[in-house]
Amino acid sequence: MKLKQKLSKAKYLLRSIANFNQKKICPFCASKRYKVVDRKYFFTSLLKCNDCGLQYRFPKDTKEFLIQFYQTEYSVDVHMMTNLPSENELKGLMEDNFSGLRNYSKYIKAINSNQNIHVLDYGCSWGYSIFQLKNAGYDARGFEVSVPRALYGKKLNVEIVTNHDGILNNNDVILSSHVIEHLSDINDFIDIARKKLTREGAMMIFCPNGAPEYRKREPELFHVNWGFIHPNYLHPNFVANAFKNNPYLILTGDWDFDETNILNWDRRSQIIHEKRDGKELLFIVYPNIKI
Repeated sequence: MKLKQKLSKAKYLLRSIANFNQKKICPFCASKRYKVVDRKYFFTSLLKCNDCGLQYRFPKDTKEFLIQFYQTEYSVDVHMMTNLPSENELKGLMEDNFSGLRNYSKYIKAINSNQNIHVLDYGCSWGYSIFQLKNAGYDARGFEVSVPRALYGKKLNVEIVTNHDGILNNNDVILSSHVIEHLSDINDFIDIARKKLTREGAMMIFCPNGAPEYRKREPELFHVNWGFIHPNYLHPNFVANAFKNNPYLILTGDWDFDETNILNWDRRSQIIHEKRDGKELLFIVYPNIKI
């Protein structure tokens, strides 16, 4: 696995060198105005759009390349996100409800106490979060671009589709955990969410925190968190700008969030919590509600 990752990184560096003359255009708003936030290996840099505030990696990869990359080449040494367990391992994990992995049920309950709701896990890998959500009583399904991982999800008796046309239109919550930082087109994801959510439906997005307050707190990890597999590094102000016409709640934390902050939110205002230096960014948005 480590050899595979090294080969992928070597290809990434060669690709960056080959695309070094690529035009510096924001992948969210198409602005050509930017400032350099950070650099790696001379040929790659983290740029911040002066107009929308998105922090994005230069050079960029195409959507077509990333779809192919996530079929078989993508691998990380974190939990079981990309490493598929054996039959015996899976049996034990299912019996234990994947207790060693994060469970998002409490956050969904904080924004909607009704269990009779439809939840989509966007970028669900092989479906362990869907399994947990179903056990919590939700009607949960998933979307995953990697066909091999989606097929493995059948072993969990969960439903995972691999194209956007297969996503149902009646979702009350679209959950996405550490996916948006991988995407080539965040606009496309937001458009899909708007179409696949009900009018009162919410996006609940977890991703690395790209705020300068976090960089000041942990400069080395900030430097590590963008690049090869993370072409986007979201800043709270970018989220606020992207959803400037919608209700939102923006929080940062260290992998755990106080549900009280969610419960106390009126779902109609725009709030950025005062804590900005958490390792992780969580934003909840109602994209089909205008304010």
